[in-house]
Amino acid sequence: MTFTIRILEPADAEAFRNLRLEALTVAPEAFGASYEEDVSIPLETMRARLSASPNAVFGAFADRALVGMAGFAVHDRMKARHKGVLWGVYVKAEWRGHQVGKRLVRSMIDHASRHVIMLEATVGLANDGARRTYHGLGFKPYGIQPKALRVGDTFYDEELLYLDLPQPGDA
Repeated sequence: MTFTIRILEPADAEAFRNLRLEALTVAPEAFGASYEEDVSIPLETMRARLSASPNAVFGAFADRALVGMAGFAVHDRMKARHKGVLWGVYVKAEWRGHQVGKRLVRSMIDHASRHVIMLEATVGLANDGARRTYHGLGFKPYGIQPKALRVGDTFYDEELLYLDLPQPGDA
């Protein structure tokens, strides 16, 4: 199964929106956002989000179909602009187990290392596959947030992660 990875552009907004809504439906416990909130976001807002550099969303494409995504955002606050956040990682079920998620996150890390010195991420404690991927890429846990998310009457704990990024000149 072959796929390519690239940064999504405003022209990809509809495919991104569709994949994001699928992710929020299929795995609501994995995202801080909800389908109910995101379904009403206008396509123009999605286009704007995809053109907000250095923030970026990476997409994995099989032929022309978007099959996975991973987002990167730099913190807005002046004292936190040295940090970025990995967000919104999702891979369609039929593409899991083919290194799509790992390659998406690696691409995002390469991009992030040109803009920040540290990445933050959260992952559900029950999401063993994602946790293995993040840990394997060098993310380190620094805590657990109990009841981080609530979906209906069920609470989900999250592992808090960070990754120090290599900077130009680091040996």
